[in-house]
Amino acid sequence: MTGNLSRKIDSALFSAFLLPGLLSFYFIYDYESYEDLFILLIILFFTLVGNFFYAIPISILIDWITKSCGRFQLLISGFLHIFFGFITFFIIEGLNFFAIACAVLFFLSEEWQKRKGNPFNWKTGIVNGVILVGIVVLAVYSSFLLDKWMEKETHEYYLFPANYEGKVTVIYNIKEEPKAKKMGDYNVIQVNDQGYALTSLPQAEGTIKNKYYFVDKNGERVKIDEKCVHIGSSGSISNDEQEFQFSNLTVKKNGCTDDFYINGNMYGEDYSLEIEEILQREGLGDFGY
Repeated sequence: MTGNLSRKIDSALFSAFLLPGLLSFYFIYDYESYEDLFILLIILFFTLVGNFFYAIPISILIDWITKSCGRFQLLISGFLHIFFGFITFFIIEGLNFFAIACAVLFFLSEEWQKRKGNPFNWKTGIVNGVILVGIVVLAVYSSFLLDKWMEKETHEYYLFPANYEGKVTVIYNIKEEPKAKKMGDYNVIQVNDQGYALTSLPQAEGTIKNKYYFVDKNGERVKIDEKCVHIGSSGSISNDEQEFQFSNLTVKKNGCTDDFYINGNMYGEDYSLEIEEILQREGLGDFGY
């Protein structure tokens, strides 16, 4: 038992240090700088924690499960190591690619230590290696599919006054506001001519899939080019009684550029209201306005 645990500790250390070591080649090539390599230290730390608190106990369990599997022991053990690396998706989501890579390195270290000094059957090794590579590819591909399937998206349908340009503030979770209207799968957010909207909706999270329209007094809608909408910051503010979540965006009618889309530069007067002033106007707190 002591030798088995010692072997697993060696495997944990080997995979924990080798993974960021391999990734360092990518970081050096991609960033052409050593400044971002501190990320590798973060990866090393979490890999060590994961290996000692998750991988080692799981590997001991796998040894117990596969002890009677005979000539299929190596294949089943490899599959289970990769599988338990894969299911970390439900804890760390897209970062489970690191867990899968670490599981493979951990398993290879284990098998190398077990078979060190013993004759190697190349035919069996190649067949098992091809199968395990296929399992790794399947695990990574399945992680991509799961990540896409579970990805959150925002579905908000913004209606701006036809002649409005400038910053817009949306304040969420206002219980006094009526239930938001729907446009298909989208929640409608009606912006007033002072550049803000109150909604009973919670603040949406995820990839932005919103729709934006100008609407005139007759209800005619004109779709807004995505380059004419800059997504700004989000935050919260509180008084003595309540916390208010809000988000900002900026909208233009003409002359929209990539610079505006990314940075939100208006190059003109901005008459929009600050969040504190909006809340005070709506009777939701005293912020000194």
